[in-house]
Amino acid sequence: MKKISFFFLLVLSVFNLLQAQDSTYARQIIRQLSSNKMFGRGACYQGDSIAAAYLAAEMKRIGVLPLQVNYYQRFCYNCYSIEGPISLKINGKELQPYSQFRVFPTSRYEKKIDESSWKKQLKDGTWIFGVKALDTYGPIVGDPRPNPICIQVLDSLLPKRAKKIEANIPVHYHNNYWTQNVVGYVKGVVDSMIVFTAHYDHCGTMGDGVIFHGAHDNASGVAAVMDLARIAAQKKPYYTMVFMFFSGEESGLKGSQYAAEHPLIDYSRVKLLCNIDMFCGGDEGLMFFNAKSDNTKGFYNQIKQLNDQNKVAVEIRPRDNRPNSDHWWFSDKCPSIYLLTMGGPYGGYHDPADSCNSCGLSHYNNYMRLIMHLAKLD
Repeated sequence: MKKISFFFLLVLSVFNLLQAQDSTYARQIIRQLSSNKMFGRGACYQGDSIAAAYLAAEMKRIGVLPLQVNYYQRFCYNCYSIEGPISLKINGKELQPYSQFRVFPTSRYEKKIDESSWKKQLKDGTWIFGVKALDTYGPIVGDPRPNPICIQVLDSLLPKRAKKIEANIPVHYHNNYWTQNVVGYVKGVVDSMIVFTAHYDHCGTMGDGVIFHGAHDNASGVAAVMDLARIAAQKKPYYTMVFMFFSGEESGLKGSQYAAEHPLIDYSRVKLLCNIDMFCGGDEGLMFFNAKSDNTKGFYNQIKQLNDQNKVAVEIRPRDNRPNSDHWWFSDKCPSIYLLTMGGPYGGYHDPADSCNSCGLSHYNNYMRLIMHLAKLD
């Protein structure tokens, strides 16, 4: 009888919380995090620290308690930034950054350089090579060690012979760059926990002319988790709810790895860890990573059943576990899943056009209701 009473208390609590939820607050968070003043939330001009300060202040304002002093779990890693005026001229013709050339770490593109029919290496070791189509921006910040950079240029813009190449690519290597996860909690009726996570960092800048705003990836996920924190703080939930915003995801899941290896909570008491990464759009439904493990398939089955009954999403697609977002490091510690939306509208992936104005949130309210129901599963 006691267990049943707790269940109905929880259902009532979640129902009340859902009434307070809408996309207006989420849109405000996305707009702030994807603004120019955040410099793409990477190491460039310490945009990650600017974003972290904003998130910590917001958590304090809405009544979320800190898991660490000032909400910060500090750590460091090696990374790059591209700061300052950027330019590339070939035979006197100036090319436009991002739309006509892109900067990458050489270590990741050695095969493409070898296969290119047009390639030049400058005196400082920088490679310039031609491609039919520019790759989706794989940020140079993700490379862990100093090495020459490479510059992809569209084949259609390259001359047969390069008589003069003028390149100013202001790449800076940071050894032991300090950053921080932002962590807080709302005390529940019991000490068992539901954990919501999202990475707040993004790709920074590619010189002064290009900012990767990262609205979809992943200001939208941060907004959803912050919205959950705001709602939880309004009424005492049944489970203690923990909220973790990670840095260093774009550099190889650095922040979540650090949080897993330097725990601030007892992960054996976590009922579910739900990571949200890329939450705009959703015309085609939701993707549910780690849906088939023994300790997570029950969550997938229940959210699918709920969706089948209410026709919220076109599809809830199950996927195997993969190291493609921050849930990965926690999979052997507690039930851990990763949710993202499928389909648009949003402004692209690792693209400067990924701005707040490109983000569609028409499905946000309904998808958040599904996520809130996960918080009451036992």
